[in-house]
Amino acid sequence: MKLRIFVFAYLFILLMALGAPVKAQTPVADEVKNVVVDSITARWNDWETASISGKFRMAGLPLSPSVKIYMERDSSVFISLRAPLMGEVGRAEITDSTILVVNKMNKTYVEESLDKALAYYPGGISDIQDLLLGRIPIAGFGTLSHEIERVVDVYAEEDGTATLVVNEEAEIPGFNYGFVIDSGFFPAALMVIPEAHPDVAVTLTYEYFVNGYDLTFTYQSEKRNYRGTLELDPPDWTGGSFDPIKLNSKYTRLDFDKFMKSF
Repeated sequence: MKLRIFVFAYLFILLMALGAPVKAQTPVADEVKNVVVDSITARWNDWETASISGKFRMAGLPLSPSVKIYMERDSSVFISLRAPLMGEVGRAEITDSTILVVNKMNKTYVEESLDKALAYYPGGISDIQDLLLGRIPIAGFGTLSHEIERVVDVYAEEDGTATLVVNEEAEIPGFNYGFVIDSGFFPAALMVIPEAHPDVAVTLTYEYFVNGYDLTFTYQSEKRNYRGTLELDPPDWTGGSFDPIKLNSKYTRLDFDKFMKSF
């Protein structure tokens, strides 16, 4: 219960930052929660592969490269960044065990176990895929559905927005996280607060348009701040894959902080 109150308070702050009034302090009844979950998940289709195109924007980058994402469900995520007249300038490859990110312009890369890379989020490859698709993963249980709605509490607001927080059954020691749901029953934000690092906040925020959606990632701490936005088209459920990247002796392996500075 203590963890839920902690993250719920931060989600209230996030709701206010998004411009929504915050008053709810008691979760909705089960029958109302069932309707909310049905409204959120009704537009989600089953899938095996997905391809998404768009743009990537990040402060400090000399340009905004185009992005191509290809995913095989519960298996892998490939992200390619390309710039005009330059071809591919960056690549990320994520499996169920590792993550590899390559800066082809500077011939540098970072490679870590997925567990270490997700030190501030208790999820796995399927959770990453859900977040890229604008869906709600419940760490350790899978994508939000009626089958697992018992492990979440929903707090409804007067304007139709809501917060969704895991309850005791789904709590993971050391992590506090929850979602903001907009009045159209789309995920509006995810916030993660690692208990061991109270100065750290990781947020994903979504903005939806007729022909796609923006996904903004923010990492904030006392020492560093990172922010990047993926401007994405709707997924193509039949799109093709691309070959894994091949590294050679010209590439230098860096730790995460040095790699980020290499941009």
